[in-house]
Amino acid sequence: MLMKPDKPFIQTLEGEARGWVEEGVITPEQRDAILKRYQGVEAAEEETGPGRLISVISLLGSILVGVGVLLFIASNWSSIPNAGKLAVIFSSMLTSYGAGYYLRHERSNFPRFGASLILLGSLIFGAGIFLIAQMYHIAVHYPNGPLLWGLFVLPLAYVLGLNTLLSLAVIDLLIWLGMESTFNLMNYFYSGYSSFIALFLQAGLVLWALGLLHRGIKSLSHLAAPYLSVGLFLTLLSGYVLTFEFSQWHFGAQGFLPYYAGFAVIVIISLSLYIIKGDKGKHWIAEATFVAALFIIVLISSVSSMKGIDPMTGRITYDYSTYKQGIHMPRLAFNLLYAIQVIGVIVLGYLKRNRAYVNLGLLFFVLEVLGRYFDMFYSMLPRSLFFIGGGLLLLVGGALLEKKRRKVLASFNLEED
Repeated sequence: MLMKPDKPFIQTLEGEARGWVEEGVITPEQRDAILKRYQGVEAAEEETGPGRLISVISLLGSILVGVGVLLFIASNWSSIPNAGKLAVIFSSMLTSYGAGYYLRHERSNFPRFGASLILLGSLIFGAGIFLIAQMYHIAVHYPNGPLLWGLFVLPLAYVLGLNTLLSLAVIDLLIWLGMESTFNLMNYFYSGYSSFIALFLQAGLVLWALGLLHRGIKSLSHLAAPYLSVGLFLTLLSGYVLTFEFSQWHFGAQGFLPYYAGFAVIVIISLSLYIIKGDKGKHWIAEATFVAALFIIVLISSVSSMKGIDPMTGRITYDYSTYKQGIHMPRLAFNLLYAIQVIGVIVLGYLKRNRAYVNLGLLFFVLEVLGRYFDMFYSMLPRSLFFIGGGLLLLVGGALLEKKRRKVLASFNLEED
């Protein structure tokens, strides 16, 4: 299967091919054949549009059709009998799955379009769960909806090897985590928001560890991207939100102990298998160590600052008089944790020559600068000076960061010393 080339790849390949000819590794004719092979794909990309653009357009089309099906059913809900509702749900779902599989795997002439139809079938399946429950007034634990949806799509993503389905499954399970965790938190309204955000910070690190495991296994490496991208983004986003002022600064909650234990087991198993397995690439030790260390820091902080722990005995208590006790983590600790995350991601991106790490790390670095600027100077400066200073800060900072970003990304095409 021919990989989709980009401009830096073509330029690097041309330079390498010249060196191969000079060293006698290949003949000039072989060099021309190799370059023609990839330049032909590049020409097709320019003529018909990038493959990713086609995927995005098809993906948006699938989502719009799925929303349209839901709106059609909703607008005619009262006039459609239950048998008709079931027929609409199952016929549209099975048609999407069947047509998508046929176009992607049987004929193989519209793989991206077929993948979008399969995604559409999964979206209709998820909508059908909630619609059928509503139709027959099924009284269930409502977080079970996204859980069932995610658990159905997850194995399908592995069988078909589709990152879009895997991304949908991951998002469904994260939604379930947010809904289910509210039932496991004692006296929810007195707990503050930080424990929820810290829980998703751990979830992001769990996904990151799963992504490393998938990347280290050759047969699963093509499914590593959703875990890595969602996990890294969720980790940085949660860390960034925690740097703002909240009502109560508790990092953990006693009701989340089952999640902490489950997350720890998944991280230990994932990183252990990742270390045992082979193909890991350069600087994998630094990346695995960073993920493990960050997870340990967050886990210990969550448990040590946990509400529902008697600070005198260290035992779990349900006594409300001691429930509000616990360790309040200072805001500086959250900012320090976030700084470790951002700097670590940027350093990893440079070491591993990973553009996504560098770009995402710089993005959240800019967000941190903006957040602290608004925190510190909004009430200290006159409004005009505040906006002028903020604008100049953005302009100068944007130019400097773009210059540094280009310099770092350009160095990725150079050989290491």
